[in-house]
Amino acid sequence: MVTVTRSRVAVVVAIVSGVAALVLWASASAPAWAQLKKGKRFDKSGTCQKCHEDVGRGVANAHEPLSEGECTACHKPHGLVGALRLQKDEPALCYECHAKGDLGIDNDHRHPRIENCSSCHDPHGSDHTAILDAEPRELCIECHSDSGFGHAVDHPPASAGCTDCHVSHGGDHEALLVKPAEQLCADCHDSNGGSFDSAHQGLSVAGADCASCHPPHSGTNTNLLRASVHPILDCATCHEGRSASAPARGAELCLDCHELPHFRWEGSLHPPAESGECLTCHDPHATDHAPLLVSRPAELCGTCHEDVAAALGAPYAHEAAADCTNCHNGHGADGESLLAAESRSLCVTCHEDPEDSGAEFVHPPAAMDCSICHDPHGSGRRALLVADQTEMCSGCHSGIGADSGLPVIHAPVAEGSCSACHDPHAGPETLLNATGPELCRTCHETTLAAAAKLEKHPPFGEEACETCHVPHASEHDGLLSESVGDLCAACHDVEVAAPVGGSSHPPAAAGDCVACHQPHASAVQPFLRAPLRSLCTHCHSDLGEHLVVASAHAPAAESDGCATCHGAHRTRNSSLLLEPVADTCLSCHAGDSEEFSRAHLGLAPETMNCAGCHDPHASNMAGMLLPEVHPPFAEGDCSVCHGETEGGDR
Repeated sequence: MVTVTRSRVAVVVAIVSGVAALVLWASASAPAWAQLKKGKRFDKSGTCQKCHEDVGRGVANAHEPLSEGECTACHKPHGLVGALRLQKDEPALCYECHAKGDLGIDNDHRHPRIENCSSCHDPHGSDHTAILDAEPRELCIECHSDSGFGHAVDHPPASAGCTDCHVSHGGDHEALLVKPAEQLCADCHDSNGGSFDSAHQGLSVAGADCASCHPPHSGTNTNLLRASVHPILDCATCHEGRSASAPARGAELCLDCHELPHFRWEGSLHPPAESGECLTCHDPHATDHAPLLVSRPAELCGTCHEDVAAALGAPYAHEAAADCTNCHNGHGADGESLLAAESRSLCVTCHEDPEDSGAEFVHPPAAMDCSICHDPHGSGRRALLVADQTEMCSGCHSGIGADSGLPVIHAPVAEGSCSACHDPHAGPETLLNATGPELCRTCHETTLAAAAKLEKHPPFGEEACETCHVPHASEHDGLLSESVGDLCAACHDVEVAAPVGGSSHPPAAAGDCVACHQPHASAVQPFLRAPLRSLCTHCHSDLGEHLVVASAHAPAAESDGCATCHGAHRTRNSSLLLEPVADTCLSCHAGDSEEFSRAHLGLAPETMNCAGCHDPHASNMAGMLLPEVHPPFAEGDCSVCHGETEGGDR
């Protein structure tokens, strides 16, 4: 949306066909009449320039409709807000004034952007000829940067501007040349006598393609010859007669100068070289690619070796493979695939040789043939791997990770990233990237850092992760080597089975030690996950709520009070009590006192079930009584049920 305010007018000229859009932001001070107000109209005397006064102003060449104030020649006067719609889509709008015939639009050869006029031209005006967006040569080079510009010596017409040789929109000749190439060159270069004859050794080049030796835009020397030139410039050496256009004697004539030793290799021969088809790869006169190759090595080789071309186009391409001659001979080699040397020897000329690393152990494939694991040209995987690490490593190391059939897999193994832990080339015997905890630290630094100031469980404190964990896959959560119960029992001789008449803590009986204990480090001993009361009420939530709303029994009110009465793993009494109920209560309450005897009808305290009347954890009743009380008892009248007690006590 475009909002017209006193400080800024936003002008958007949009081509609704979607082919192109030109957005101009012009700063202006709009008068009051130009304010867009609901229910109002613009001043009838207004013009487009009153709001858009900076559009196309101050340029050397303004578009004619704009200079004459005829904005509606191109724009509809009532465009959508934020999109001043064009009278027609581009390029039909432009053809209203610019005849297609004059532009060569219907010719056989057309500029690829002919349907998008605004890709080169500014629709309002510019400081450049033909209201171009930039100087013609600069504008062309933006798209044609790979057309041989930028060498030491420029072809004069190319320096002056592309339109000396090329038409801008459409023409009858390839490359949009203004006339056939031979005629075009002859316009400036007189082929009869003088310096032309001298430069060509008096030989006739009639009918020859000048561009076969001379790049049309720039070259490396004053004669504008291509970078690689045949050393013998006497046409008669290769051609019958004295004309460069006369037929050659045949490809076998190359052997007149290039002797047979090129083809004496026993390992492999390049088929074109073996059959004497030299011109398959080489140009006989001049090229931009040494030694007289008809195109860049990778491009040339890719015409026959399509699989290699595809690999070089993969997301990860071997940098050296951009020039095939870095590794391959062009004609023949003593080994396979025209390799200039044995495969591994080639690799270690650029890459460090694992065998020279001084490591304790060298991965066997790294000592044999790099191509076992790496594609020499390109791959869709990092490090040019021939397959995913899981697939590749499992070829030798079976039964690991996903192949093990175990349910819990170490994350790097599950992700197929064996190299997260192992060096694929050389290292210690297990090829680990680091030893023990330093390796684990690369992923588990948070766990290790959090435990730095806490009391550490000995295996963890000794940084012996392998005491409890396995590296690849396990039947047990946390990649434990055994079940939690069995693993802990290996060091901790703790009875967890309930004795006859006794009780066991369910997590202990189930071997779930980590339900209560932190296996690595803790601030609460013995390595508890939380302070004791919080830990217990995490499972016994009803008790936790009761302790909040009622008056807590003194032991239960303390943070570690649970352990005053209860054992942690198993006891010989019910409810994990350390002692029978009466003995537990009498450890704090004097059962032989007169007050105790009077309150309990003189009954022997050791025979009582205290929990039958009292809540051992919390109560809002006097004497920690249970909330449901027999009415006579609540009124203190024991005689209703018990009669007069000895000594008159009730």
